[in-house]
Amino acid sequence: MRISAFAAVSIAAAFASHLAIAQTANDAAASQPAVAMTKADARLHNRQLSKSVRQALYSTKGLQASNIAVLVKGGTVSLVGTVPEASQIQKAGDVAQRVPQVAAVDNRLIVEEEGAQ
Repeated sequence: MRISAFAAVSIAAAFASHLAIAQTANDAAASQPAVAMTKADARLHNRQLSKSVRQALYSTKGLQASNIAVLVKGGTVSLVGTVPEASQIQKAGDVAQRVPQVAAVDNRLIVEEEGAQ
């Protein structure tokens, strides 16, 4: 009787450890990307994200975005150019940060000098 109880416990423990190992292997495989992004895919993603940020900037009331260039590399958005008022620098950065898939914003906007065009 004791041997059969010991055998049952041993089999149950072996089965449970096998499930734990299998689950860990599946979790690791699931966390890996299915396919690595090619350079062409990365460029396409950067262009699409740049377009989304520009659309968000142009559709924001109270923000003059005509002199703002949007550059994207790997989810990091750089805003370069001029705005008429200092308050628009922060506003443009906030708008860009809220666009989906933007990882970071490098805001290099400056206030346009008076009389410069």
